[in-house]
Amino acid sequence: MRGPQPVWNAPIVRTPYPAFNEEYFEWIDLLESVVATRNSYTMIELGAGTGRWAVRAASAVRHYNPNLPFRLIAVEAEPTHFEWMRLHFADNDVDPNQHSLLYAAVSDVPGEVSFYVGTECGDIAPGAWYGQRLAKDYEVDIQVEEAPYGRHQVRRHVSGAISITVTAITLVSILDGLDQVDLIDSDLQGAELGVIRSSIRELDAKVKRLHIGTHGRAIENELRQLLTSHGWRCLADYPCFSLEETPWGPIEFQDGVQSWVNPSHAGPWWSPSAFVSKMKARFKRRHG
Repeated sequence: MRGPQPVWNAPIVRTPYPAFNEEYFEWIDLLESVVATRNSYTMIELGAGTGRWAVRAASAVRHYNPNLPFRLIAVEAEPTHFEWMRLHFADNDVDPNQHSLLYAAVSDVPGEVSFYVGTECGDIAPGAWYGQRLAKDYEVDIQVEEAPYGRHQVRRHVSGAISITVTAITLVSILDGLDQVDLIDSDLQGAELGVIRSSIRELDAKVKRLHIGTHGRAIENELRQLLTSHGWRCLADYPCFSLEETPWGPIEFQDGVQSWVNPSHAGPWWSPSAFVSKMKARFKRRHG
């Protein structure tokens, strides 16, 4: 079966350079990972939503080296977002059937988990909210909704939040069978520490770079200690819910940002000081 075909009469969309906000560091990690790869490119997006970073990685590879083979693995547990992700891939001429789009939550333990799909106000609005995450252990059900959400039974909790049951997979299982990964982009809404900690040996052995959206100061501190103790080098580290001075001026962070490279795979070129110097030079060339 042939994959999605390009629509040649579609309008050309021109976009500006990325804004100087918390996502600027995500762009740097993505583009640097593409430039640094050699024979093939593999990217994993955890908590992918519509897979926007995976699709951006595909676009970057095609622009930088059109002959480079690439593999995308995108994991998302919100059922509406997952269907949108498949459409997003196809709309950008990336055949979802040629890549690994996994409908699941990412956790440190496999099995079935309760997953928030509605806010504490009781709203289910997948187009307006992207904070879906693993439900808290202390949640108590008070009502089972009659109308399903997708194919899932919906539970309303004492907190007001709404959840469904989904399959959980581990990062270890995702990495199984892969030789090397150029970038893992993680936005797991608070589950990032458990996922990284439970897979740290596989990350050490296979992964060149991590971009982690963080969701709590305690999480940030423990990630910092864990990755540093395993020899990873930190390129960017900004806490959540803060206004921070960066090489590009002050940026307000809602999610925190941690960017890490694995020197055993990335090579001696990578160091925080070299990284900042390179980025400052690029900024100066662009803006004077």
